[in-house]
Amino acid sequence: MDDFSADWLDQRESVDRAARNPRLLRRLSGWRDGRQKLRIIDLGAGTGSNFRFLAPFLGGQQHWLLVDKDPALLAGISPRLQHWAAASGLDSERKDTDLVLRGVDASYQVETRQLDLTVDLARLDLHGVDLVTASALLDLVSADWCAELAARCHDTKTTVFITLSYDGAIGWQPPDPDDARVRRLVNRHQRTDKGFGPALGPQAVAHLSSALKRLGYRVYRGRSDWQLGPAHIGIRQALAQGYAQAAQAIEPGTAPWLDAWLARRHETIRMGNLSVGHLDLFGCL
Repeated sequence: MDDFSADWLDQRESVDRAARNPRLLRRLSGWRDGRQKLRIIDLGAGTGSNFRFLAPFLGGQQHWLLVDKDPALLAGISPRLQHWAAASGLDSERKDTDLVLRGVDASYQVETRQLDLTVDLARLDLHGVDLVTASALLDLVSADWCAELAARCHDTKTTVFITLSYDGAIGWQPPDPDDARVRRLVNRHQRTDKGFGPALGPQAVAHLSSALKRLGYRVYRGRSDWQLGPAHIGIRQALAQGYAQAAQAIEPGTAPWLDAWLARRHETIRMGNLSVGHLDLFGCL
């Protein structure tokens, strides 16, 4: 799926939170120990969900630059973070164009920037940046973009933490005879150009891992699969619809059997489960 609307990002935030790999989070926590103020860049920040998870997890003093190409999503970040801060017991204030959130033992300065990462990655200054992070982005990018990110992080000795990259696995319960056919078409769609060039899709984490290792990084990977049960009817319905649209885009003549598959999926949406494969990656020098 290529839906980056605020509504979709809101739907998936709690699912993303539950899916994050605990082993890699422990490595990230160990990396953070002993460091003072962190400078962090979040690529494809959307509504700021990656910040809302990682900032309190990392704690202490932090400066975040949230980067996205969508001005509407960026405009919504500040009110969302102010609401989140109030619910989290943090004070918030404007400081020039930044938002500053303060708690008893934590302080987060948040800056946003509109930037089209498909063409303007080189405009980001990584000097002095401790951590580059992204969530649900890597599977959209090309091999060349991925290599450029790895090289630029290496040049500035920046740590990399990339989460929730789709890995091609979709498991419906109860199964349907056409599930595998739909999955194959979805994964072909994942490899089409999403604006960065031909997308790496399910191979993205393996590709970035290899690129970082060649540059001397220690790289760790772990699963962060979505587990969607009866409580996630809305997101499962959206995924089924999105998968059908992706399959139709790859094979326009598939409509009759695909429509039947989607109808059967909607009939069983209130029962069973859906797992969607994702991977997290942590790399440091």
